Amino acid sequence: MSGLIINDNIASMNAQYNLNETQRALAKHINRLSSGYRVNSPADDPAGYAISQRMGGQVKSYAASIRNANDGSSLLQTANGALQTDNTIILKMRQLAIEAANSTYSPKDLKVLNQEYQHLKSEITRIAKVTDFNGMKLLDGSHPDFKFQVGIYTTFSDRLHVKMGKVDANALGIGGTDILNRNDAKHSVDQLDKALDKINGLQGNIGAIQDRMEWTIRNLNTATTNVQASRAGIRDVDFAGETARFTKRQILSQSGAAVLAQSNLIPQAAIKLLP
Repeated sequence: MSGLIINDNIASMNAQYNLNETQRALAKHINRLSSGYRVNSPADDPAGYAISQRMGGQVKSYAASIRNANDGSSLLQTANGALQTDNTIILKMRQLAIEAANSTYSPKDLKVLNQEYQHLKSEITRIAKVTDFNGMKLLDGSHPDFKFQVGIYTTFSDRLHVKMGKVDANALGIGGTDILNRNDAKHSVDQLDKALDKINGLQGNIGAIQDRMEWTIRNLNTATTNVQASRAGIRDVDFAGETARFTKRQILSQSGAAVLAQSNLIPQAAIKLLP
């Protein structure tokens, strides 16, 4: 409908509608530029918001898994350090047993050698009792195995498992050994060799798990980076494009306000028609 009317200013209504839409769009641009995110709420992009939230949960889970792997590696390093000390002690005990197996030592000499031998054996048991990580005893048998949660799910592949067990003198088979005579010394050498084999086996297993821990941490860091990159592509705002659109809306807002002011003057033209 054309003509000069005063009850309904259609031009003003259209200008108001367009200006309101521009202001709403301008508010979204300001929100995105100030937050740095393209998706700030489900209303911005329902699917994108859901995916980004899920990815955010994955990133936090990866971070927890990395901490678990680092803590697990520290625990294993503590146990390995104690076992290395045991290894050194047993080698010294074996040296004493080899000396005692020689006929050149008198019973008095053997008694002196055995005294040192027994002290070393007691030290192995003491180490087993005091070696701990975060309040947990590692070698006294109270924690026969450890499971490390190094994945973000609960499957078998998301855990690393290592057995420890009891590693004192009795568990190593040398608890009742001595070197008070040649036969006892020869028997002690055999038992000490078996104890060394057991400790070397434990250290080898721990070392293998530690190596896996390092590769697991690398893989988790890579996965974290990839998920964060994907999430950024969904959620983060493109500042260059958003700034261009923001500038466009600013210009439309200013021109819309000017046009609205002009359209509000149209009904006043009717006054000039009055006699």
